Amino acid sequence: APDDPDEVRVLTWNIKFAGARIDFFFDGWGDRVHMSGKEVNRNIDDIVAAINELDPDILMAQEVDVASKRSAWVDQAEEILAGTDFNYYAWVPAWWVDYIPEEGLGQVKMGQAVFSKYPIVRNTRVDLPQSEDSSFVVNYFWLHRAVQITEVELGAAGTLTVVNNHPTAYSLDGTKTIHMDEIFSRSKAAKGMMVTGGDLNVIPPGSARTKDFADEAETDTTGVTTVTYSKADMASLEPFYDSWTPVIELADYGTTEEEQAAFYSHSVSGEVFWTQKLDYLFTTEEWSGGWQLQQPGDGPGGGI
Repeated sequence: APDDPDEVRVLTWNIKFAGARIDFFFDGWGDRVHMSGKEVNRNIDDIVAAINELDPDILMAQEVDVASKRSAWVDQAEEILAGTDFNYYAWVPAWWVDYIPEEGLGQVKMGQAVFSKYPIVRNTRVDLPQSEDSSFVVNYFWLHRAVQITEVELGAAGTLTVVNNHPTAYSLDGTKTIHMDEIFSRSKAAKGMMVTGGDLNVIPPGSARTKDFADEAETDTTGVTTVTYSKADMASLEPFYDSWTPVIELADYGTTEEEQAAFYSHSVSGEVFWTQKLDYLFTTEEWSGGWQLQQPGDGPGGGI
């Protein structure tokens, strides 16, 4: 990596523990619980190939398994590091359970990771509260979400603080807003250059569709929760847009479903294309370009 970069390319990607478009039981569309080593390695190879094509200097990744039965015990952080031009990574846990009895899921060790061509000199995990509506037993086996704060030394250019996030997805008791407020506060406290974002599990203010998404399974299916975004959920993003520069401006996002669909990045079913925009990047600096990557070929030189 150059000692004094004029520009740094940043990618955020929820890699879904290398599950690709497999339909898992907890999304309500399939009955899969575990993947084979062959499946995981094939999907990791595809992820690595996409990273190498896009050539980011920094990757903010979510749902990275390092020792989970469901992903054949493959250490995905190490595989990504080995297959790309990154020289460093930092990982923090978000779901660390030795055994989950449901459907024989077993051990899960999943978290967030920042990969970098430049030295990572500090890695901090900030715990986020769990839903108070859930029982102690449920919370014991469930995710303990976190804010990951890393400091990346860009040589003579200085230090860049990277705030990597994946707050709660389905909470209806206000926990999502609590998480978003904490993410904003921690990002705001960063000194100097900063980039924050990740899979924020909330759609942008002004989204045309806030419920009844095409990828939702029947709610009487085990593990399925209805996804609805409240005004408070969407409003929690407004301070981010007001304080920093988004890689995708709200004006570009548009006002109609047809316009906004070009920026969708999430679906729980392999049978349904992306239905919501959940992924974001904001910075204290300026973006020289930005792309929403929806499929192979998108990005610099092709796609949006």
